[in-house]
Amino acid sequence: MKNLRALTKRTKTAWRGARRYFVLPRERGSRNPFLRFLRSESGMTLPLLVISMTAMLGFTGIAIDTARMQMVQSKLQFSLDAAGLAAGSTVSTTSLNSETAKYLNSNFNGYMGATLTGSSVTADSTNTNFNLSATATLPTTFMGVVGVKQITVTANSHISRAVTGLELVMVLDNTGSMSQSAGGSVSKIQALQTASKTLVNTLFGGATTSTNGKLWVGIVPFSQAVNIGTSHPTWINANYTYDGTTTPLDWGPSGSWGGCVDARQNGEDITDDPPSQTTASTLFGQYYWTSDNLNTDGIGNAAYNNWKTIASYQKCVTTYKRCKGASCSNVSPTCSATNGYSCVQIADTCTTVASCTVNSTTKCTPNYTYASPLNTTNKGPNLLCSQQVTPMTNNATTLTNAITSMSAQGDTLINQGLEWGWNMLSPRWRGQWGGTMDANSLPLDYNTQGMAKAIVLVTDGENTIDNTSHGAYWFLGSGLTGSTSSSTAVSKLDSKTLALCTAMKNQGIYIYTIGLGTSGGINTAELQSCATAVNYYFASPTTSQLSTIFSAIGDSLSNLRVSQ
Repeated sequence: MKNLRALTKRTKTAWRGARRYFVLPRERGSRNPFLRFLRSESGMTLPLLVISMTAMLGFTGIAIDTARMQMVQSKLQFSLDAAGLAAGSTVSTTSLNSETAKYLNSNFNGYMGATLTGSSVTADSTNTNFNLSATATLPTTFMGVVGVKQITVTANSHISRAVTGLELVMVLDNTGSMSQSAGGSVSKIQALQTASKTLVNTLFGGATTSTNGKLWVGIVPFSQAVNIGTSHPTWINANYTYDGTTTPLDWGPSGSWGGCVDARQNGEDITDDPPSQTTASTLFGQYYWTSDNLNTDGIGNAAYNNWKTIASYQKCVTTYKRCKGASCSNVSPTCSATNGYSCVQIADTCTTVASCTVNSTTKCTPNYTYASPLNTTNKGPNLLCSQQVTPMTNNATTLTNAITSMSAQGDTLINQGLEWGWNMLSPRWRGQWGGTMDANSLPLDYNTQGMAKAIVLVTDGENTIDNTSHGAYWFLGSGLTGSTSSSTAVSKLDSKTLALCTAMKNQGIYIYTIGLGTSGGINTAELQSCATAVNYYFASPTTSQLSTIFSAIGDSLSNLRVSQ
């Protein structure tokens, strides 16, 4: 009971203390500030304050969501520009939509929780200008309280493709094996022609001529030799010694040199030394395939290029004399004006060169018959001479016509194709080529600002030399490679190939290499080593892949820029 009274007393004391802070409606004159606020007419401020705070929170939410939207839009624009540049510079324009979408997704990557909802790319008729667009949705944070759950942002971009400056030489395999198929309905040479035209079209943007002075393209078809044409007499060594043949050369009843040249010797076949008539080692010998059946070099070969045959020999004119009044078969008695004798010369019939006597004043000369026709495909001194090179030009039609004229025949000397590709790009040869190249002071110096130099090499095989086919190094048995052993000779040719690639890369020339066909017939390691970098080598096991590879190379040679 005592405890209860004590608890009641403490409770009453606590209540009296609390009354000062609790508001009762009937109490007047209280000094409690909250009570005075409620009793004041200014108490209407509370609803306004609540409304104002709600509005401020709304505006703050809108500002935050707007800032997020601007950040997402900026990221989307950057990602679209980057995607357009990346896709356009690495793939064919035929797959721009899918490639752009791939790069766009990679770059945007769900930034700030936004989601890509679409993208598109359209190209003009020349495939040089591309319009791109993309959209994304962004979930809101504060704006959701007023019913705005997401915001849509858009971005647009324009990409222009333009070759800023390029000297390109296509070094293209025209050997006999290119007539075969590589897993398709067309031959390898046909696929190469189609793909090469695709590359030309990509670089020229569908135009016939490049008029900005920045694009120059040349073609070097190669087989067992390279055809430089017949309009450069100052490049030729008139005193060149031929295998088993004396000069002047016999080109047949109405024939002439076809334009192919032999490889230079003494290490000149791995240099870009320009020809000089004062330095014989820098000059080139005319390609001349002697008639196999008349070779005197002792090299056993297939003799399928028997393009001339000895039909008969001309008669020898001898010094035997017959004198007036006497019959003689030798130089006695002596004929002279004083003894009244007159002298006559007689003809002695011969069937071989040796049948002419030592007293002959004129050697026995054979009369030949010739195979018909004498040309680069069937038989003759120019047999298997490849399609003529096309010096660098800015005319796409000239290039496509040259590509159409290519044919598949002959053996493979990759190093010869590369050497002439280098000669076409080397500034040391400026003023040598004539025509368009001389008129435009081509080739330009290495590292000319805004200009690049490149070679695209395509082959379906590896270096070969034998005693069946005469080439730039004659027959294997001639030893002009430095060996008469097949394996050693090929090894030396491979070394020359890589030496040329290294020399060109040291000068800043980009080298793309393509192996066409199955790897069993291709020196893949050599092509990979020759290329500028790992991704500059392309394997094309089938002909159907070749155009895609050429398109990729064409795109990588093009410069892409954001124009707006």
